[in-house]
Amino acid sequence: MENKVPTATKLIRNKFPTHDGIFVLRNIEEFMIEFAKLHVNAALKEALESIPCLGSSSDIPTYKEVEEAVLNCYPENLIQ
Repeated sequence: MENKVPTATKLIRNKFPTHDGIFVLRNIEEFMIEFAKLHVNAALKEALESIPCLGSSSDIPTYKEVEEAVLNCYPENLIQ
């Protein structure tokens, strides 16, 4: 899985100005919300893709299989 969500550092560099090389965070709350939204959206897309496919009516995944696939589809190490 390729993580297309920018790291916190990249997002800060692209969104907030610097003054003598030091980042000026004018609104940390706004940044944190935007960063969280990016990762939630990426996680939801991965969750949708990871749900076991339904083949025939006799091939329906169990709740446990779906739960495992969805809860493990977006590893925490992608949040940087």
